[in-house]
Amino acid sequence: MLTFLRNDPSTPVDIQDTEFTRDLLGRYVCSTYDEAVNNSGRPFDVVVIGAGMFGAYAASKIYRAGADQNLRVLLLDAGGYLAPTHVQNMPHLGLNAPDTALVTANNQDPGARNGVWGIPWHSNEPFTGLAYCPGGRSLFWGGWSPRLMPADLNAWPKGARDFLSANYPDVEREIGVQDKADYLSGPLNTAVNAQLGAVAASTNVILPDVSLDLVEEAPIAVQANSPGPGLFSFDKFSSGPMLLESIRDDIAKRWTLNDNSRRRFFLVPRCHVIRLQTTGGRVSGIDLTYNGQFRSLSVPNNLSSDCQVVLAAGTIESTRLALESFPVTRGPFSMGANFMAHLRTNLTVRVKRSALGLGALATLEQGGAIVRGEITNPDGSNRRYHFQVLASAEKGQSPEATMWTMVPDIDLLRNLLSNEDPDWVAIVFRGLGEMDGDKRSGPGSTTSFVNLTNGADPVQNDGLSARAWVNFTPTPNDYSAWRKLAAAAVELAGRLGKSAGDVQFLYNGGWQSAPPADPFAVTKDQLGNTHHEAGTLWMGDDPAMSITDSTGRFHHISNAYVAGPALFPTVGSANPSLTGLALARETSAAVVAALTPAPSVQFKSLYSGSLADWQMSGVGSFLQVFDILESVGGSGLLWYTRESFSDFVLELEWQNASRTDNSGVFIRVPNLNSSNPNDWMAAIDQSYEIQIDPRGYNSEAQKENDPLRSTGAIYNVSVPTRTDVAKGPWQWNTLMIEAIGNRIKVTLNDVLVNDYTDPKPRSLRGHIALQNHHDGSKVQFRNIRIKEVVPGVAELPLPRVA
Repeated sequence: MLTFLRNDPSTPVDIQDTEFTRDLLGRYVCSTYDEAVNNSGRPFDVVVIGAGMFGAYAASKIYRAGADQNLRVLLLDAGGYLAPTHVQNMPHLGLNAPDTALVTANNQDPGARNGVWGIPWHSNEPFTGLAYCPGGRSLFWGGWSPRLMPADLNAWPKGARDFLSANYPDVEREIGVQDKADYLSGPLNTAVNAQLGAVAASTNVILPDVSLDLVEEAPIAVQANSPGPGLFSFDKFSSGPMLLESIRDDIAKRWTLNDNSRRRFFLVPRCHVIRLQTTGGRVSGIDLTYNGQFRSLSVPNNLSSDCQVVLAAGTIESTRLALESFPVTRGPFSMGANFMAHLRTNLTVRVKRSALGLGALATLEQGGAIVRGEITNPDGSNRRYHFQVLASAEKGQSPEATMWTMVPDIDLLRNLLSNEDPDWVAIVFRGLGEMDGDKRSGPGSTTSFVNLTNGADPVQNDGLSARAWVNFTPTPNDYSAWRKLAAAAVELAGRLGKSAGDVQFLYNGGWQSAPPADPFAVTKDQLGNTHHEAGTLWMGDDPAMSITDSTGRFHHISNAYVAGPALFPTVGSANPSLTGLALARETSAAVVAALTPAPSVQFKSLYSGSLADWQMSGVGSFLQVFDILESVGGSGLLWYTRESFSDFVLELEWQNASRTDNSGVFIRVPNLNSSNPNDWMAAIDQSYEIQIDPRGYNSEAQKENDPLRSTGAIYNVSVPTRTDVAKGPWQWNTLMIEAIGNRIKVTLNDVLVNDYTDPKPRSLRGHIALQNHHDGSKVQFRNIRIKEVVPGVAELPLPRVA
């Protein structure tokens, strides 16, 4: 448990009470700024700004993938903790996104709405805004997760296209999309998909200039079935549970004796990042406010010299932060251009059950599909569109009324069943059309872009920096496509009927037999409530014509990345969530790779007077005496956390104080925990110990001179060829360990004493560790250095320090 969130951090209370609640989850997941930053731990290797859908996901992936290097990750969010999972995984709480609001100046800002929603930018278009809470909009989103099609990706860099093709399946499995039929299935689902498929099979032209290319089952991010025996289902996906699990994993492994210094992953809410400081083309500092008070992170105080920063605060806010922090001369292909969202329409109809070939009701019936196609622009170019189709036999005018609902009571379920319509099926056709992006846009342009407001004008800033200005202006081609999208929905819905009167349309307050005369006027949705803003920090291979590369890294800032749809060169028609999450995997891998030391073919020191890169697992400790480490106290392992090694040569010197001293050098050690005294013992069976024990004492048999326990032995695996090579007390011995594949060679004082090839190797990669065997044992180590063996590379050894 973490300490109580009060002004006095020593107060031994684990969670906070309000008048109504005990804040268990907030206290068990979040940390205060001081807990995270001022705990005497190493500087942070990674800072992720924004704990929403993509930031929480990326930070969790970096934490997991960075285990071998013990990377420390700091996740900052401007909001407070709200919920651990998607709100639709819980009973109805009324936690819905608010309506849009137009904000062109500070005095129009409605402030916090529906608890956590705010609009931090100014615009000519009404917006819903952002959900200020860890998990962000992923706690509220609809769950539709279609892939971008090859045609959507034509203008994307090849590296990104290849990555998406290879990684879409894993992300779909992770968020519950892969098995589409586990959530929507049954006669109604089958009928709707069959009818839409029949329309597509009869023609690929739904209207002039509108093709109908593909019908698929609904790709919705809900894992309804258990992924395996004895496992819960994942329910509707959000980044919240993944974030919570990663933070608690870190606490369980490293939060020892109320000591935050060993922890690797912190989430700090109520942190608004103002700007990033740069030096020499790198981020070197972060200015922020914490609970309204100014704070600053910097190299080398809180940030490591090679710290990587990920902007994941949403497309518009990440763009504001980039424009505020990385000044560039405005021109074509500048940050903030290429702003896009989706052209959206909403048409609701009802269709007679007989027209769909459905018999009498037997159970709650719901279904869905996705219909894809292309729209031809007046200039002859094409753009993508799709319809999200959801159907329900429920009485009423909303097919989605029970679609996204937790039903915690059998009587409520019976009420739902009794509300089924015996004659009609209600269906919503939600159209999403691709929007034009203009990479040459900017202030003064007539097309869409994001820029900064006038920071000197008090009605256009937030007190510390300018706000973002969002110019949202669809092109004439956008409006043409938007109208075609609305008309195509009416046409597609009408074709589900078999005779007159089979289909009715919802508009003018009720069901109408005739379709609307102007589908666009009736079904057009607002641009600012899709939550699909994208494109302003787009990726590309040419730095002169793009902002980031295919991993999400800024071309001109070597340690800053973007996670989220701001990276999209084109928006396509697909909801950005699946693709944004997949790209966040690539960005996370790139961040970890940037912090992974290159194999050193020359000897490098692992200990140079500081234990900042080492960690103790178990009890006891090691004293530091200039360049010497000396074991003190009970049993455990001091392991080198910052790097794991596969094929290598390790050299060091050791000496003991008496014949009864015992120690060892462990190689290829797994990541160890520090949460209880026995955590280190996993290394005994999962790695290899090169033994140091003049007596060769076997504690189980209570006898000496056991060859498997003697100096030079690979403990309990391989006996040394000689046991007379080690020197007496207070004399330095040289030890060289060569590990190449499954072969381990041990040379003691220039004599080869062990050469063992393991037919079933325990591990081929891991960390280096020094053993603290028992209280009273005094073994010293110095000149600990290693070089990696890279095939075909010649190494030049460095002279050993005397």
